[in-house]
Amino acid sequence: MQMDVSCYQRRPKEPKLLFPMIIEILSWLPVESLLRFKSVNKNWSSSMEEYSFISKHMNRTRPVRLKYRLTKQPGYIALGSEENYECMFIVAGLVLEKHSSSQVCRIRNPATHQVLYLPDAHLGVNLMVSTFNSSTGEVKLVASYSENNEAGFEVLTVGKDENWRPLKYPNQGLSNKQAKRRQFLLADKADAGVCYCAETLTDGQDMYLEVHCLDLWSETFMTATLPEGVFSDLSKARIISWNQSIAVVDIIDEALHALVLEDFKEQKWSRYKNIVPMKFLKETRFPEGGSIVPSSVDSDDLRFVYNNGEEYLVCKESKSISTSHAQPGLVYDMKMHKVKSFIRRRFDGEGWGNHRPSLMSFEGMRPEEEGASTSTTQE
Repeated sequence: MQMDVSCYQRRPKEPKLLFPMIIEILSWLPVESLLRFKSVNKNWSSSMEEYSFISKHMNRTRPVRLKYRLTKQPGYIALGSEENYECMFIVAGLVLEKHSSSQVCRIRNPATHQVLYLPDAHLGVNLMVSTFNSSTGEVKLVASYSENNEAGFEVLTVGKDENWRPLKYPNQGLSNKQAKRRQFLLADKADAGVCYCAETLTDGQDMYLEVHCLDLWSETFMTATLPEGVFSDLSKARIISWNQSIAVVDIIDEALHALVLEDFKEQKWSRYKNIVPMKFLKETRFPEGGSIVPSSVDSDDLRFVYNNGEEYLVCKESKSISTSHAQPGLVYDMKMHKVKSFIRRRFDGEGWGNHRPSLMSFEGMRPEEEGASTSTTQE
């Protein structure tokens, strides 16, 4: 008897996606979807926690709209509906925030709703900034402080250090009587890992200016001294970012005078001062008692901040939240010798900006609701 064996023949297997292809597809999805898919498969979840995936996803994800408001604290904004914390810095989708009525600071990821409360920094902190190593995913914070006639720096590697580590500062132990004025500045690029400090010092009746460069990755300082006689009144001179370099500037007789530090390692300053005429200072009517100071130079654009940051001048073209979210200010075209934009915004303003989310996370991070109870005990 002849049997029909066709019914016993195996059907061809349906093609399945290879795991690397699945991970590649996932890297294009928004954070909200990835957080749900983490529970689908352990391999998926572990792969999404690897920095190679986080970095790839961070480069591909689309910016989202995030509400912000300017706060009464100059230079700070509050993100979303957050009432008690003010944003100091944004890097790699993470927000460095400080409590508005205490010294408590934290790192928050608005996309994953996770938060990490930081150990207490030195008393008298006047600046805290962060930098990001895009190759390794490491985030470092540096805090400068001034207390009891002493100034210094501390550094913290987020997720690794349990406490802030002091750095050996070139002028450690120098009293405020000798250091008449200090100004701190972070390099424009968040991944540059460079922080600057300018000190106007006195030696008897003489006054001189030193610029210290802190490399956060090697945690070492370099120092360059401004040549004598460049500026007659160093008490008004300040440092600004000048096209990927640093410059010492002052406004003299309706013109900006700038000496650029072209090579920090070689302590090479520009041969001549840059002098930029600014007739608009006389032609523009500022509110009584207000003043503007130079903030940075990008190509031919010279930017200013108004009234020490208590009120902001915001460039029309600025539509995104960035590490310099409060700084664009008045924009002056040095080549065309004209003001490009001049918009005044008070500190109680609100708006929407672009924020690039990420899956960045660190050991010790907790859900925001759980972290809130922890912060209450710290305060």
